[in-house]
Amino acid sequence: MAAKGVNLDALIPREDLAIGEGLQSGAHGDPTIGYAHLGRGPNFFRESLRKPEFQRETTQWSPAKIVDLVEAFLDRRLIPAVILWKAGNNNFVIDGAHRLSALLAWLHDDYGDGTKSKSLFGQAIDPEQQAMADKTRALIEKKIGKYELFEASLSYPKVVDDKQKERIGNLTVSHFVAQWVPAATKEAAEDSFFIINANATPLEPTEKKILNSRGAGNSIAARAIAHGGAGYPYWKAFDEDRQAKIVEFGRDIYQLLYRPPLGQGTIDTLDVTVAGRGYSVLPFVFDLVNFANEAKVGDSSKPAAKNKTPCDQDGTETLRFLSAAFQTTSRITGKSPTSLGLHPVIYFYSRGGSFMPWAVLAWSKIIDGLFARGTVNSFCDVRADLEDFLITHKATMTSIVHQYGSGHRSVAPLTRFWTFLLDSFLSGASVERVRELWQESADWAYLLKVEPPLRMPDESSKKRISRTTLTSTIWDASLPGAARCSICSARLHRNSQTGDHILAIRDGGDARPGNTGIAHPYCNSTYKDWKAKRD
Repeated sequence: MAAKGVNLDALIPREDLAIGEGLQSGAHGDPTIGYAHLGRGPNFFRESLRKPEFQRETTQWSPAKIVDLVEAFLDRRLIPAVILWKAGNNNFVIDGAHRLSALLAWLHDDYGDGTKSKSLFGQAIDPEQQAMADKTRALIEKKIGKYELFEASLSYPKVVDDKQKERIGNLTVSHFVAQWVPAATKEAAEDSFFIINANATPLEPTEKKILNSRGAGNSIAARAIAHGGAGYPYWKAFDEDRQAKIVEFGRDIYQLLYRPPLGQGTIDTLDVTVAGRGYSVLPFVFDLVNFANEAKVGDSSKPAAKNKTPCDQDGTETLRFLSAAFQTTSRITGKSPTSLGLHPVIYFYSRGGSFMPWAVLAWSKIIDGLFARGTVNSFCDVRADLEDFLITHKATMTSIVHQYGSGHRSVAPLTRFWTFLLDSFLSGASVERVRELWQESADWAYLLKVEPPLRMPDESSKKRISRTTLTSTIWDASLPGAARCSICSARLHRNSQTGDHILAIRDGGDARPGNTGIAHPYCNSTYKDWKAKRD
């Protein structure tokens, strides 16, 4: 999934609203918040700032919007008030976390890749998160100047221009207006949060579901995966052993889905990740966790009180959700013995290189069904022909999504269509007969009438080749010659390759190059022997 914005989530730590409840809860603090409250060095107010742990991630603002906020502060333009609630030693930001975080980012040179961010997310920052940070920092330097430059001007006045001198003068007097919620209890403060944020940037349906069931096992599991076991520990109330297992599962599933990371710009290789770019991925991961567990999640349009999933009290449910998600994911990719190593370019991306999350959900359902019915080996029998068919008719995936709409609405029809194709091949039909069955089908014949069925968007009037056109051209040229499994003949992905003794050691084979092939993990561990016994 594409990045939504700059990751400022680490700049104001998260905390449970209940922490400190009853100790000066609802008291009023300073009426304004300025540089003295947020700047570098020892600072009690800055260190007391917290966000409610259920608040959405602070990743919604673009580099340009961050620059605009910092400029507005330095130019003393009107900025909406920040709303806070005092509970014990903590000052919770009920509204205005993005505003405060944008200024903190400039003051502390942390746009998702600084000291605080690395402390929360780990030293290895996601490449897309790093790219957004670099873009923001470059724009800051161009339009404002780094905060260090302002500091340097105290000793070397000539390093700043007249506009920057004016802004230095404003820095110590500019401020946010602070309004303090008088609520005395956690529940009242939480109600204030949702009322105040009702008209903010609309929440996606999946985000609403996560908020409404934020203590449930599926929500905690999704958060563990979304940052690879790093980030704020929503599982910290569980015992240490379960915390460690949650972190391990989160890291392992993230690695299966998002490593090696995709670079920026045009996708110029077949070595893509299973699930797109690993940034701002929580909604997709939440869906994947629920699909893997066949979990039903309440309608997000209903009031929260009628739509909450029971909280996980000790981590048992979270681990159950993670275990099932790991099982499903490791059947799709990776090097475990059950991995079919589905090639993402064939199964999960459009012809122009767009990641299709609904395709992952559909295929996860199909693959789990094959394992449940014990028909995986039969799938391997026809897999090569099926994949060639999917490549030739890749536009049908996009057509189905256009027909039914994005999101969950497309998962069921994608599942039905691909199951129809798979069942046709499993019945012994040739490629030509599968096309005939498709044409005869009342459910799917419309896909043959889509105009144009295989052509990319018309770009005849453009002089510059688009990213999607270049990606599709590279893939069209690369897929025919891609490495194939020595056992099932379907294509291999770099994340799911294992060495195969063409002639087994028990039959006199050895480890010389001439007796070594590459195979999908499942083909090497199971299908090979099953096929040998059958044949």
